[in-house]
Amino acid sequence: MRADGFAGQLIQALSRRTPAFQPGPGKIGSFGHEIMTALGRSGPAFLPQDEPDEVGSPMTRNAVLAALRDGKSLSGANLSSAILNGVDLSGVGFYQAVLKRANLSRANLSRAYLSDADLHRADLSDADLSRAKLSDADLSGAILSRADLSWAILSRADLSGAVLSRAILHRADLSDAKLRDAKLRDAILSGADLSGADLHGADLSGADLSRADLVGARWNSHTSWPEERAAEIREASDEQRDGSFRVRDGASGERSRTHAPVG
Repeated sequence: MRADGFAGQLIQALSRRTPAFQPGPGKIGSFGHEIMTALGRSGPAFLPQDEPDEVGSPMTRNAVLAALRDGKSLSGANLSSAILNGVDLSGVGFYQAVLKRANLSRANLSRAYLSDADLHRADLSDADLSRAKLSDADLSGAILSRADLSWAILSRADLSGAVLSRAILHRADLSDAKLRDAKLRDAILSGADLSGADLHGADLSGADLSRADLVGARWNSHTSWPEERAAEIREASDEQRDGSFRVRDGASGERSRTHAPVG
């Protein structure tokens, strides 16, 4: 319904059914006039306007770049299958870009520069983020199931509550990353750098941790490790005052070898 039609019908309804608001000859009643004035002054949503574009239609690559170049937020935008492969997007605003809740499923963001980007609760399922730079990015609550993050830089990134089930994180840099309550079930973390990572409550059951660096990683009783590695990691960890654990030096690789203290 067009806005002028809505406003017109509102005035007609008031004039026809509410005697107190009926206008004099050739005039709009004072109350109706006030409504029309208010709508025109402070209610742009009700003013006549063209029909909006189809909601949720994917944005083209050029539209994405133009929006970011102009500093516009892409929060909630549909960027599904957008082809941004190999583009250094730092020069057009992906650095500290606002992409929270955006649909980036199946998007090709290989080698993209997304450091400090806001990707809170974004859908990145099945996306190609291989070798992407995501250091310090906010990926809390993001969906990254089956995403390719091999060789990606995620140092200090916030992945709290993120879904990374079956994601490929081969040789990814997750040093000092926040992975509290993250879902990493069946993820491939072979050769990944998890040193200093916060793994409190993370689900790593079924994950491939071969040759992963876990030195300094912090975890607690709610953390789920791969069944074949759980006892080994517990043995190679020191309990902290708050009841959590920290993996000590020598706990990396296929099999941890904790060195006896010298002297």
